[in-house]
Amino acid sequence: MLRTPVPLTSGVRLPSNSQHSYSSAIMTINLSPTEMYGHWTHCEPKVCEFQHGATMIYISYSDEKPMESRLATAQTTIEAAFEETDKALAFARQISERSNLEFWQNAGRIPLKQSPLIVFAVRYPLDSDLPIYEISWNPIFEPEVGVALSEDWIEEEVFVRHLPKNDDVIYLKRLGAQRYIQVP
Repeated sequence: MLRTPVPLTSGVRLPSNSQHSYSSAIMTINLSPTEMYGHWTHCEPKVCEFQHGATMIYISYSDEKPMESRLATAQTTIEAAFEETDKALAFARQISERSNLEFWQNAGRIPLKQSPLIVFAVRYPLDSDLPIYEISWNPIFEPEVGVALSEDWIEEEVFVRHLPKNDDVIYLKRLGAQRYIQVP
């Protein structure tokens, strides 16, 4: 029994069987210079690096767009960006299905305990005040097995053994609440 794909629109919802969540509603994300994980000043643009859980946050700045104002701008949207990570992953899944249809059809037949996709970073490039999610395959995804009904209503084991063999990264710009667009 295959699930009907969710249309590629904003506000995409995860399947009800999803048991993972990247939501950070409880934790505050502080983008102040004292909380920086790394700081690159030897390149242009310069970059402030933060970490929230397993996800990196990169905020670019320059002499024309100083660090303090870029951090303040990012601070206004970073928590909302993390609260919507599951929705961004669902949106990215719809994009990934175009080139990995067989994997997603198989994975959609059973409840997965882990997400095949993961947000590696949230980036604020110099030319945008809006965050960009960098999404790719989850490097610690473990094979899963479950039981599903075939089209003939016969129980069968379904194996989700390996992620597709590509290094595709999906870049999604968050345009606002539950609104995304794929960017190059």
